[in-house]
Amino acid sequence: MNNETEVSQREMLKIIGLFRKNGFKGEYETFTRSKEDANEYLVVVTDENTHIKGLFKANPSKDMVSFQHVLNESDPVA
Repeated sequence: MNNETEVSQREMLKIIGLFRKNGFKGEYETFTRSKEDANEYLVVVTDENTHIKGLFKANPSKDMVSFQHVLNESDPVA
């Protein structure tokens, strides 16, 4: 990995598994490692049913997914 915020495919699969375990289904757009906690990731997900895009924090080591806020077209998260 070139960058400390890059997320490997293996990490992405763990995160997606965690989301599915918690009942989330949708399109996973971006995965970014948190700068505050190496075990935490910021994930942008568009819900399969509502098509609402949201920012989530995921921490596989704590088996935790937490909603942060809804994103719209003008939000600069990528």
